[in-house]
Amino acid sequence: MGNSERERAADWFRRFANAEGAESPRYRDWARGIADDEEILALIVTLPLSKRQPVLILTCARVAGVPFRPFETARADFFALWPTIATLAERRSTQTNDPRRCTPLLIALDRIGGPIALVEVGASAGLTLFPDRYSYNWNAPGRSITSHPADGPSPVSLEADIAGWGARPPRRPNIVHREGIDLSPLDVNNPDDRDWLEALVWPEQAERLDLVRVAAGIVAKSSPRLTAGDAVAEIRSAVARARKAAPAATIVVSSPAVLVYLDPLERDKFVKYCARAKVRWISVDGRQVIPHIGTAADELGIEGDFLLSLDGVPIAAIDPLGRNAIVYGASGLSPRDIDMIEFERQNWGPSPSKESLVRKVWDLPLVRYYQLLYGIMEITAARRYDPILVKSFAKTSEL
Repeated sequence: MGNSERERAADWFRRFANAEGAESPRYRDWARGIADDEEILALIVTLPLSKRQPVLILTCARVAGVPFRPFETARADFFALWPTIATLAERRSTQTNDPRRCTPLLIALDRIGGPIALVEVGASAGLTLFPDRYSYNWNAPGRSITSHPADGPSPVSLEADIAGWGARPPRRPNIVHREGIDLSPLDVNNPDDRDWLEALVWPEQAERLDLVRVAAGIVAKSSPRLTAGDAVAEIRSAVARARKAAPAATIVVSSPAVLVYLDPLERDKFVKYCARAKVRWISVDGRQVIPHIGTAADELGIEGDFLLSLDGVPIAAIDPLGRNAIVYGASGLSPRDIDMIEFERQNWGPSPSKESLVRKVWDLPLVRYYQLLYGIMEITAARRYDPILVKSFAKTSEL
């Protein structure tokens, strides 16, 4: 391999350190050290391109036994353990399976009625095939939105900051069939697979590790069907099985942050299949992964690097791990407009604490808050959204 291969690998590790690496000080330190180390880079570029992903190399290093210490003191261990690291990288892949991704999934499922047959590509161990089994605690400006399974709070409780959500909790999906597709599915009942699933959680993310462990316990009791294979090659058969198993159900295909790993031509085949197959398609992708979705987001004024889309139409700007979302609906109101209406609905009228509450939630003086709110009440969409509140404001302004 020439210098150009090492330079590309070095750039990949630097970009990882400066972006995703912010989530883990140790991985950031290791990635920066590797990016500047010609000898380690020379080893890395002997692997196939798909096996040079920084997070894969770093995870394999941890599993191989590289001590959890600064790169300068762990460097010798990278060399000593390289044969094991390389073998693991050849056999494994990045299959991060974060149950928090069920938050954007639930946002989209709220817009789909009827019993649902859920088919997920890139399912890993199947932890995001169970959005109906988890509890959700969403923080909206000045209020909270909570949703639990019918039999009570789940041991998996997913927290997120949500903007642009309405008054009611999200509908809980009635999932009657579920199947996951993955190149190499992980079985949570297999100790080696479960260890790998946990190793993919970054070192400092103790809370995330707890979530993965508890969610894996839920999946272990249900044993969903996980099919080994390529997304494009297997999706047709999986959809056919879903239709046969649940003929009255709506088929929902979910692709959470996985299409970026497909070759562009294969990605295009997958997108076209979902468009013509009479399925509902939910996807979480980087803004540039599917160009027409990014263009639509621009036209709708949806900002952010990652987008949640339904049937190819962007509906939210999200964090790819489900920690926050700004939801855009068909009401004609902006997410901020909806949040201000909902805040005022809960805090209607004057009160001794209103001024301090407005400052705490909106960082606005009370006069400015009311100026913005009266402006929203003049919008036709606001009259459709909450005619009673708008009418109350109109009466107040006449006094």
